[in-house]
Amino acid sequence: MNRDEKRSRVAALPPAAFQIGGRRVLYPREPSGGTWLAVNDLGFCLALINWHRIEREPTGKIESRGEIIPSLITIGDSDSLARKLRRMSLRTRRPFRLIVIDLDRWRLTEWQWDLKTLKPRQHPWERGHWYSSGYDEREAERSRAAVCEARSLSTLASLRNLHASHLPERGPFSICMHRPDAVTVSYSEVVVSGKRITLRYQPGAPCQGRVRITRSL
Repeated sequence: MNRDEKRSRVAALPPAAFQIGGRRVLYPREPSGGTWLAVNDLGFCLALINWHRIEREPTGKIESRGEIIPSLITIGDSDSLARKLRRMSLRTRRPFRLIVIDLDRWRLTEWQWDLKTLKPRQHPWERGHWYSSGYDEREAERSRAAVCEARSLSTLASLRNLHASHLPERGPFSICMHRPDAVTVSYSEVVVSGKRITLRYQPGAPCQGRVRITRSL
């Protein structure tokens, strides 16, 4: 997962292990505590991306979407998550898409919040890509999807190369994104095996090739 943010935004903290509600979890985080990606000791993984295509704003005070994953990551299955997520008050949160990877059930769910309704979208258990852009989300989806579809992504190295890619050209639509006001600020990957759960985090744009920080359960 690449994370794109304004250049003026405060840098995030690298991943750490936490004990929350009897569950061990891994995630990078904002200094305020929120996150966009987390995995727990069951291999249950959550990722949240902004949904800029929905051009609506909450009325009144706006609360951070980064608080959503920490409140859900102690759950161990997608059915329980669905029940808790439906009970949450989301009216103060901007539109988002929450990707839920339930390894035990081989279930991949995308929850969509558009300020009016919260609804799940089930995906087949296969490779998938999601794109977000505050610049031009429709064009970013089209351009980045073409780059992904043209590549063989059968290895971890190939996924890393994809996330560092400037195709079709370095700029607002490349997967490793660069704009005058915003840039890809980090790359994260979650690897789940039978014995170990690992989260690797590379601060800065992936094309810079900085050393990855590794945390495991």
